[in-house]
Amino acid sequence: MSPKGKTEVMWLLGVAAILIVSAVVNIGFIDTHTSNISQPTDLQTVPANSTIINVTGSQWVWEFQIGNQSYFNSGNSHSGALPLIVDHTYTFEVTSKDVIHDLSIPEFGVQSYAVPGHENQVSFKPTKLGYYYFECVEYCGFEHYEMRGYIDVISGGSS
Repeated sequence: MSPKGKTEVMWLLGVAAILIVSAVVNIGFIDTHTSNISQPTDLQTVPANSTIINVTGSQWVWEFQIGNQSYFNSGNSHSGALPLIVDHTYTFEVTSKDVIHDLSIPEFGVQSYAVPGHENQVSFKPTKLGYYYFECVEYCGFEHYEMRGYIDVISGGSS
């Protein structure tokens, strides 16, 4: 065998050895880390005295339903904003009618996927009065930018 042929064989064996060692190490690594993953739970516990608001995303609108009253995203306007009471706990039950959406209310630290046929829950308590921006942060089609609006945190009264 020529010196060039021997070099090629050595490179081939070296690369094969590195790939085999890498595969064995990765299999062991993956196995030890997957055993620490907790099992998912079906539903999150809703906090006591929480008002449940059903939130449904559809192209290209958010609907917030409290009892028989519905509110829709208000775009860039504060008129039609979803009224919430300050220092009261709310639980959003989030779903979608059509495609995957993602409701985000950054000031409250709220972000929840809206998935067709599945309901996600997220609870929070607004602690300051004012208007707070929400939007869809999962691209959902041509008019995705329309899925935004405001929450109006008010004192006392009923929402």
